Order: sequence, then C-alpha cells, then structure tokens
Amino acid sequence: MIRAISHWATAAMAAVAGTALVYLLLAFLPLADLWAARDPGPHREALAAALRIGGWGLLFALAVTTAVATAGWAARARSNLVAFGLRSRRLARGRTAVLVWLLWGSAFAGAGAALLGLIAGLDDREEIADVRGRVAAGHPIDHDLAAHLFGRQLVLGLPSAALFVLAAAVAVLLIGRVTGVQCGRIARLRAALAVAGGTIGA
Repeated sequence: MIRAISHWATAAMAAVAGTALVYLLLAFLPLADLWAARDPGPHREALAAALRIGGWGLLFALAVTTAVATAGWAARARSNLVAFGLRSRRLARGRTAVLVWLLWGSAFAGAGAALLGLIAGLDDREEIADVRGRVAAGHPIDHDLAAHLFGRQLVLGLPSAALFVLAAAVAVLLIGRVTGVQCGRIARLRAALAVAGGTIGA
C-alpha cells in the first residue's frame, strides 16, 4: 500500500529548519549576557537567564519534533519503495547519495565542533558564573573581562552553529528530492489506476 508522504515531508523540513535556526540563535546568546553586563542589575540578568532557559527549552522541543517528523517521513518513504516493487529500501541512490554523505559529514563535523567548543569553554565557567552573579547583584564589573569572556563563548559556538545550519540545508534538500521523486511516481500510478477507481496517497 502506498502511503501519504508529502505532509510528513513538509513537517520534517520545517522542523529541521526551525531546529537549525534556533541553534544558530543560541550561539548568539552570549550577546545577551554582554548586554546585561553593560548595566548591571537583577532585571537585565533575569532577562538574559530567561532567554537562555527558553532558548534551550525550545531547541529541545524542536529536536524532538524533528526526530518524530523525520522518522515518520522516512518510514513512509521506505514503505512506498516496497509498494513500488523496488527491492532496495534505500531512500537515496545515485546523485542523491551525495547529499546523504554531505549531510552526515556536516552533522558529525558540527557535533565535533560543538564538543570542542564546550570543552574549551569550561575554562571560563567559574569566571562567567562570577560575572553573572555580580550583574544580578548590581555590582560593578570589569567590562573588558566581560567582553572577553562572552566574546570567547560566541566565537566558540559559531562554528558548530554554521555546520548544523549547513546540515539542515542539506537535509531539507534531501527530503525534498526524495519526496519529489516519490510524488512523481505516485502521480503516474494514480493516472494509471484512475480508470480502475483506485486511490493512492500523496
């Protein structure tokens, strides 16, 4: 039985793109800390903390949505391969396989960059916590130190964000290409079965 795939593809592409966008925005969160440090006070620090918590919470929710939507799309796409009478259940073949390699390469590179950035940033953890505490208390701080600490966090986070955006772009292209091929095949089968009164998902 041929299963509907287009709606799942749309959901998967939107979730992938949203997750990458939020991760990119999270890479710029140190700017919120730097903004709070320019005028120490509990209100600014509370806003910066809320942005951090809300941003990571949103990223988690989108990541779960991406996993569910992508898994649903892939399951239906593979099921359709069987319905089409193809022996292989590989979604990407030929030129499309290049997108798969590029996707995995950029995703693993992004994960590696994120891990290295996290490890490198551990050196500043105590100083960052101290600066945030002083900002929350409204105490004066060393602005040069704050610029150095949060600027370094920004620099450490951007490479992985850029690589994940690349991976997301490739994933969207891959999903779109596989879905387009299957929808084209479904359209041809629908036309062939129209006389018999059969119905096929899209």
